Amino acid sequence: MAFSQTVKDEAYRRAGGKCECTMSVCKTHSGRCNKALGSNWHAHHIHSQAADGPDTLSNCLAMCIACHDNTPTYGGR
Repeated sequence: MAFSQTVKDEAYRRAGGKCECTMSVCKTHSGRCNKALGSNWHAHHIHSQAADGPDTLSNCLAMCIACHDNTPTYGGR
């Protein structure tokens, strides 16, 4: 399944409209990315759907596309 629009909206608000990526493997930043998301961003599962990660706010990160593309479970497949 996928995140509901409500969860995505809540994640965006929680993030303050900025990328929440803090992954040490990400090639675009160190620490938190904080790139402004605008309308072009992805909702990322912290625990992947393949690992039975839920579609809840606590398992969702608002991420810029560049950071999401660097995640092992999405872009690095």
